[in-house]
Amino acid sequence: MSLSLLAALSLTFACGDSSSGEGNDSTSSDETNSGDGDGDGDTTMEAGTNDQGDGDGDGDGDGDGDGDPGDGDGDGDGDGDGDGDGDGDGDGDGDGDGDGDGDGDGDGDGDGDGDGDGDEACQEFAGEVAPIPPDVMFLLDRSGSMTDTGFDINDPNKTRWQALYEAVEAVVGNGADSQIAFGAKTFSTQGFGACGVSVNPDVPIAIDNANVLLANIPGPMAIVNGGTPTVLGITNTMAYMEQYESQGGAKFIFLITDGRIGCTDQDEPDPDQAALDEAVATLENGLMNGVTTYVVGIAPSIFGPTLMQMEAMAIAGGAPKAGVEKFYRADDADMLQEALEAVVEDSYGASCFLDLAEPPFFPDFTKVVIGDNIYELVDDCENESGFVYTNMEFSQIEVCNAACDDLGIEQSAEVQYYCNPG
Repeated sequence: MSLSLLAALSLTFACGDSSSGEGNDSTSSDETNSGDGDGDGDTTMEAGTNDQGDGDGDGDGDGDGDGDPGDGDGDGDGDGDGDGDGDGDGDGDGDGDGDGDGDGDGDGDGDGDGDGDGDEACQEFAGEVAPIPPDVMFLLDRSGSMTDTGFDINDPNKTRWQALYEAVEAVVGNGADSQIAFGAKTFSTQGFGACGVSVNPDVPIAIDNANVLLANIPGPMAIVNGGTPTVLGITNTMAYMEQYESQGGAKFIFLITDGRIGCTDQDEPDPDQAALDEAVATLENGLMNGVTTYVVGIAPSIFGPTLMQMEAMAIAGGAPKAGVEKFYRADDADMLQEALEAVVEDSYGASCFLDLAEPPFFPDFTKVVIGDNIYELVDDCENESGFVYTNMEFSQIEVCNAACDDLGIEQSAEVQYYCNPG
């Protein structure tokens, strides 16, 4: 007698026969073997036959009570493993590998590669990630000397202001305003006197801002006038940039002027040096607060302190030009446009921030691929090459040192999300 039948008979014996109401195993007039008396043909011999049942009452003959004929495991799926999914591996997930994670590879980590480490990209951006647009404020000299002509031998009738306007138009109007947020401020400010400068910009910083910017600074044929209050222009513009709530991009000022610092305090023993010291201090403090300043000189005079002032401001601003001369010199209209194009390109390349389409589920396992190099999360962005998160939501990263240099060259990055191998 089989073990399943023994178990069934024991259970029947213990529970009794539900049809009799008192539990017995007697043989009826039509049965030659003891059974449960329920008429299903399982533990009885039917009249005129030699067929013996299993005693479980399900009518299938295997003794397990599940009705799935013949496997005896009791789960009803017919595969004999007892888990009910029909694949025969016993883990219950239905993939047949026996590891229980449902990916079918048998390693238990769920990534489907079979190696068990789990270190496969669980989400990878389909497209490239571009740097966050930097914020650039043009600080434009509109003093009376900017109406002078003759500085451009190729077009001697062109004023310095006309050349400046056309250079600004060229760099913001070629689509760069979709990648860089531009604003503008002129000094002195019209209506504030020869040495006055307003607190607010002429054109607030915004993306896709070329048309608004060009419409709200003096046109190319305008007759500009006033003094050259460079220090006050730097001071007010720096204050605006430091408090400006950026979208996360780097902040820049493009100081473009044609002359020496004006509107100085004549009570100082050396007004020029005192003004320069104040300008340098403001630029250095701004740099420490995240605002970098480029200096472009339009046909600066070789006499007096002008060149020395521009050199010192360019160094203090944190973006000195490579080479002997540290400011960007523009002795004609073409050079002016080239200088502006250079600083625009350089500022965009210096943007080291990336917005993530969605925060990673495991932030510590994110990787950033820039060119041929792979960078990982670091603790110290100032001294290590890699990246750090800039907020607690893990929605933005800053790439550091060599990674930022690579981003400046490649202008795009791939961000890969990985799962925690634990």
